[in-house]
Amino acid sequence: MGRFRIGRVATWGMMMMVIAGLAAGAAAQPRLRPLGFAMPTAPPNLVHIPPWVALETGIFARHGIDAHILTFEAGPAALRALIGGGSEIQIAAPGVPPFIAALARGADIRAIATYAMKHPVTMVVQGDIKSCQDLRGKKLGTPGGAGAYLEVMTRAVLQTCGLTPRDVEYVNISTGARVSALVSGQLDGIVLHVDQVYEIIKQKRSLRILANLSTVLPRGWYAAYVTTGSLIRSDPQLLEDAVQALIEANRFIYQNRTRTIEIGVKYTKFDPDIVAQAYDALTAQGVWPVNEGLHRDLVEAGLETEVQVGTITADIKPTYDQAVQIGFARAAMTRLGRWTGDPRWY
Repeated sequence: MGRFRIGRVATWGMMMMVIAGLAAGAAAQPRLRPLGFAMPTAPPNLVHIPPWVALETGIFARHGIDAHILTFEAGPAALRALIGGGSEIQIAAPGVPPFIAALARGADIRAIATYAMKHPVTMVVQGDIKSCQDLRGKKLGTPGGAGAYLEVMTRAVLQTCGLTPRDVEYVNISTGARVSALVSGQLDGIVLHVDQVYEIIKQKRSLRILANLSTVLPRGWYAAYVTTGSLIRSDPQLLEDAVQALIEANRFIYQNRTRTIEIGVKYTKFDPDIVAQAYDALTAQGVWPVNEGLHRDLVEAGLETEVQVGTITADIKPTYDQAVQIGFARAAMTRLGRWTGDPRWY
């Protein structure tokens, strides 16, 4: 009887140890907090891929984030989903023009990080268009409509030769129809992302590149991760963890070509050869920032660009501190350390 009782006590003790061990293991896993992203194209282009990289590689989960990524037709729609106050979206990733326009109108929003400062887009035109002046009277695609990122980039190209939107015909075409509309001749020109450029020229060799926006606007500011002032005040830890995860995703991209291309193919829906070409072009330019990204000189130059292209007027241009909450990125640098030694790193 004594041996039986000792055995039962020993067995019970072992069970308690196992349970305690399982509980400790569970406690070691971070509690996943929901975080909704509104991304500006459906499907995304490769430049937009960092949140999906953070999702697919477990970077978000490691930081205790349960990310839900929704795609929208264009940046203004993504921004409206954030500003609208719904519970699904906490971070939007629009191009800079609609963000700055909303900020100038008094929206309580801030940029907390960026997935690209440099403009990764190009105007592609029919073969008979040899110069900017040849765009007069032509049909130009403007997904998202007036004020959307691609429309503002179109405006920037027109300004290089003294033209305005009144000198051309805007065609508000869906994101998914950009390539087919240019190939079929429905459009005379459109601003495209680099992966779309490779795809479209592969389909129609007579098309030509008229202007690279990284050249037209060398000090421009492409896009930002934007959140609300209320979330900055109510849950700064969530945003700090999210920004660190996004910076880690950018670093992963440079270090893991094959895996990044796989993720790119899955979400962009482009063929692997197109994604590979786009990956090589974007990494060569250092499009994805690996440090803070939102440096004052770059942001202020980008803000001035918005004045020059007419998105906002000079009297309502936001200051750097009104546009950017840099503290989250700086906190990430304290933990991650800076990447140095390469001109691409910023």
